[in-house]
Amino acid sequence: MSEFSQSYHLRANSKDDAVLLLNRAGKHGYVFESKEGWVTFVTSDADFSADEVIVANNQGILLHYVYAEDHGWELLIFNKQEMVSGYSCSWGEEFEIQMEQFDLGVVEGLVLEQGKPAGDLESLFQVADVEELFSLDPHLAYQVADLLGLTHYAWVSYDYINADPEFFKEASKV
Repeated sequence: MSEFSQSYHLRANSKDDAVLLLNRAGKHGYVFESKEGWVTFVTSDADFSADEVIVANNQGILLHYVYAEDHGWELLIFNKQEMVSGYSCSWGEEFEIQMEQFDLGVVEGLVLEQGKPAGDLESLFQVADVEELFSLDPHLAYQVADLLGLTHYAWVSYDYINADPEFFKEASKV
């Protein structure tokens, strides 16, 4: 079975902030406790793109993370309602990286806030082809998530949590 993960990560020290965001947006989902300064949450109507209503109601730093194992991965970063960085890498019929809205400085800043070295972060986002991408271990999407301090991202989506809430005991239904 291939992984199809999709989650939001709100820069906050309390899951209550994500609950408030979901309530303002009129959305339902699951919310995890804050870890490493991030509150992970998923929404019931997720469609692998950032939800405009969630973004419109965002009042802080919000990441939208997607990893579809057989298709691609994406990281969007919002400061309130403004997308301040966007990166997308797809590998289906063609290998394609979209970096028109990518801001390395934004990503570096978030990595440094975690107390982690940014090192050669730029090279992670500039893989040459699908062979290089799949030679990375762990996968590029996982490496970036780890550098950002995200803890709930692998095999995380509303459908996964809803199908096995016992496995995701840390997540509260909202």
